[in-house]
Amino acid sequence: MEEAAQNESSTNEAPIPKPTPSTNTKPKMSKKPIIITSAVGLVLIVLVALGIYLWQQGIAKGLNKERNTLEAKVVSQSAQLKTLEKSNKDLSAKVNFLDKALKEATAAANIEFGELSFPSVKATHYTYDEAGVERSVLLVDVTTKNETDQTLFLSAFNFKLKDAQNKSYPFAGEGSFPLPTGRVLLFDQQMAPAETVTGTLAFNAPKLIKLFTLFYNAQKFTITVK
Repeated sequence: MEEAAQNESSTNEAPIPKPTPSTNTKPKMSKKPIIITSAVGLVLIVLVALGIYLWQQGIAKGLNKERNTLEAKVVSQSAQLKTLEKSNKDLSAKVNFLDKALKEATAAANIEFGELSFPSVKATHYTYDEAGVERSVLLVDVTTKNETDQTLFLSAFNFKLKDAQNKSYPFAGEGSFPLPTGRVLLFDQQMAPAETVTGTLAFNAPKLIKLFTLFYNAQKFTITVK
């Protein structure tokens, strides 16, 4: 009977609930800051890319401007070069023309003057009295010979007289002084082949100078006055 009472008491007891496992629930993170950050980053990237693009465009414009300036300079210099080349051609043509004319003139001078020879050239200071004043001229006695087989021209005015300092002296005018007996002033004339002519040249040169150079075209002769 006691056993039956124990069984009844055990059946009347409330059932003991089973413990439930504990679960830690984390709060959900908001996605809004991430979206904002991503948007700001994207905007920054776009702005940086735009800045780089504009900077490169500025550099490109500057380079294009410099290139255009250089091209303009090249065109200008090319035009100047063409002008210079044309001027050089014109100058070359003129030089060739003058050179040809000079050669022709030289050839003519050689035929007319260049083959005369001067075997003798002597000079003396001649003193004379003019109204009680002593004057002097330099007399140069010249012997000229035509050693060619053609007629040549002798020009007295082709003679030039200079001193050691390269100073020139003029001719003494005919009739301005009394010419010594036996002398004849040299004058322009034709010289036949093998002909020899002797004449005198008179210059207004100082009596104190003793050394002169007499020129006839390209020929020159040193004169020492004794």
